[in-house]
Amino acid sequence: MAIRTYGLSGSGMDVDQMVKDLMKAQRARYDTLVQKKTQTEWKKSDYNTMYTAINDFRNTVFNYKMSSTVSPKLATSSNQAVATVTADGDAANITHSLNVTQLAKGVTLTSAGSDNTTTTDDTITTGTSKDTLANQFTGLSGTFTIKITNGTSSKEISIDTSQSIYQVVSDINNAGINVKASYDTTLDRFFLSTTNTGASASLDFTGSDPAGINFLQDNLKLNVNPADNKGQDAKFTLDSAMVTQTTNTFTISGITYNLQGEGLTTVAVKPDNDKTIANVKAFIEAYNSTLSKLNAELTEDKYKDYLPLTTEQKKAMSETEITAWEAKAKSGSLRRNPTLQDTVTKMRSAVYSPVAGLTGKYTSLSNLGITTGDYSENGILHLDDDTKLKQALEEDPDIINKLFNASGDTSSKKGIAGRLYDTLKVSMDNIGNEAGYTAGISGDTKSTLANLIRDYDKQMISLADRLDNMEESYYNKFNAMEIALSKLSQQSSWLTSQLSS
Repeated sequence: MAIRTYGLSGSGMDVDQMVKDLMKAQRARYDTLVQKKTQTEWKKSDYNTMYTAINDFRNTVFNYKMSSTVSPKLATSSNQAVATVTADGDAANITHSLNVTQLAKGVTLTSAGSDNTTTTDDTITTGTSKDTLANQFTGLSGTFTIKITNGTSSKEISIDTSQSIYQVVSDINNAGINVKASYDTTLDRFFLSTTNTGASASLDFTGSDPAGINFLQDNLKLNVNPADNKGQDAKFTLDSAMVTQTTNTFTISGITYNLQGEGLTTVAVKPDNDKTIANVKAFIEAYNSTLSKLNAELTEDKYKDYLPLTTEQKKAMSETEITAWEAKAKSGSLRRNPTLQDTVTKMRSAVYSPVAGLTGKYTSLSNLGITTGDYSENGILHLDDDTKLKQALEEDPDIINKLFNASGDTSSKKGIAGRLYDTLKVSMDNIGNEAGYTAGISGDTKSTLANLIRDYDKQMISLADRLDNMEESYYNKFNAMEIALSKLSQQSSWLTSQLSS
């Protein structure tokens, strides 16, 4: 940048102010670009808020495509000491008989005496310290290997007697063969068990070093006989069929059984109408919440005179004034937005329209007492009295499932959940094309608004360079004028001096 010499002539001109005044109109073009970029960023952010709301509701709608939501079942066991039960929506509404003759078990070994019974004398420490195995167990030294096999999985573990018993516990637990070890310092006993159950579970130490076998048997006082260390399957009769399971918790025909003990019980399954009604109410709440958010955005006031504030404007305002101004400046960016309006229209149609193909008197939500309010509520659903809904469920326990999950090759034949799920996907895709899937532009290379923001950035950089050059040009011209005036002043002084002499 050239050295500015204005003021040398004694002209008294405020060049800085003159340049600022000349540049003010030019910089207004830059401020306009900043405001347009800011408005676009706000709009992208508002779109993202709507995208999130629609996506959240679509995830909720997905749950209503599942029988466990629209056709929940209630399962009860007559003898919970034998089994506790739950049922999903696929369980048949019938009663089952269950006779448990054997529970599934894994293998558990505990420090015990030679008679394999645990007593107060079955402590394992023989030395004076537990800092190392060599100090904890008299006569133990060196290194050796134990091999633990659980079913088809096995692991060789190296035992270093200079390490503590807690390292042995850690190595076993990290072996990855579904075996859990622990040492209780208070009881001074070692515990070893399989985390899996069933006949395939086992604790077999075949392949261990002789010193390893001695360590397990003599020092830790564990039973190393493979024949004794086997798990067992659960055995029971379910509706006259003999069944075995490797665990005590399993699911058969939509019913999850958790076996508790041996004995007889009956398991009854029936529709859970109370839960169905609660789920319908939850759907209405989620639908209304989403619809209200969309309607609020579509009808939000637009204040055209409130543009984003420039840096200079903010300098002249308080924080409170800035906040109040920007609240109005941000308002209404998606007012009457066609994408959101189309979403609202199709959401309302998906819920209101009867499901083609259903017969009888229950073909739409309105038949169940689910209605809309007056026009000013913009489609909000109401269930002021669930009498009709209860009656419908008594007459047809599967009616909610039919209304929400009817299948068909056209929208009119699809259930409410299917219609909404498809509609919301189209809306999310449209928003994604227009504004992307995030509030910012990082990673968004395709959406219309992200590209527009980047275009504004390029224009601002280019214009900023031009304005800098323009400002420098003004200063250079004033510089030249000052130099000329200075020379003229010098010449005038010389002439005056010559005439006076």
